[in-house]
Amino acid sequence: MQRNTFKTALILAFVLVTLLAWTAPTLEAQISRVRRFSIGLYGTYGMDMHNANFLDLPNVPIFTPRTGGTNEPAAFSNTNAWNPAFGLVMEYMLDERFGVGLRGGYATQNATLKTTATYRVGRDDGSFADATSEYAITTDYQVINIEPMANYNVWEGLSVHAGVRLSFMTKANYSQGETLIAPSDGSFYSGTTPIRTRNSTAGALPSATTFAVAPFAGLSYAIPIIDRLTVHPEVFYSLGLMPVVKDLKWTVNSLRPGLSVKYKF
Repeated sequence: MQRNTFKTALILAFVLVTLLAWTAPTLEAQISRVRRFSIGLYGTYGMDMHNANFLDLPNVPIFTPRTGGTNEPAAFSNTNAWNPAFGLVMEYMLDERFGVGLRGGYATQNATLKTTATYRVGRDDGSFADATSEYAITTDYQVINIEPMANYNVWEGLSVHAGVRLSFMTKANYSQGETLIAPSDGSFYSGTTPIRTRNSTAGALPSATTFAVAPFAGLSYAIPIIDRLTVHPEVFYSLGLMPVVKDLKWTVNSLRPGLSVKYKF
């Protein structure tokens, strides 16, 4: 009986050692496996820097007729506007430092461009005064962005990024008009009705660019939250290469600080 028990114990020990030897590499691999793929969300609220130098939108002049007189508004020029962007982010680490990423999301590039003109006007009492009109173009411009990029971990959680933004326009509308801003008691007239804004028009932004390319670069810092979840404060800067409206000197550079949240698989 003891002999059979001893024999059985030897067999069980042999089986146990064999199983441990067979499963040890697998267990070790699971313990040391690097989680290379991440997916998450990002959101930014950044400054769009509109670089503009043009007189009118195509086929919808804001002042007419233009004869080169001193009372005509100057060209629309540079302005800044703050706009949101958000979407999905994916990342795959090729090794400990180098990785590739892809973002896809929604963004707006709304802005109001302004210029002014000063001229002399007559008053009802026969006197004259200097009048100033403000001419404004306001845009409602929305895009879907696809952003492939390369990522490099410089030090611990600090990473640098470089890529290209591919923007597909989904909506491009405008409104424009002339508003009398001085004198405060002055008015335009529509028939016999005094008004302070005139020549208002709105509609689809004429000749808007439907597809644009913008290279970008940025920095981010990974902050561990729990086992596989990280939060990344970040900032990206993109360089607009293509005009908002075809054949106009009007491009947009963007500085977008934000935050992304990623989960590793």
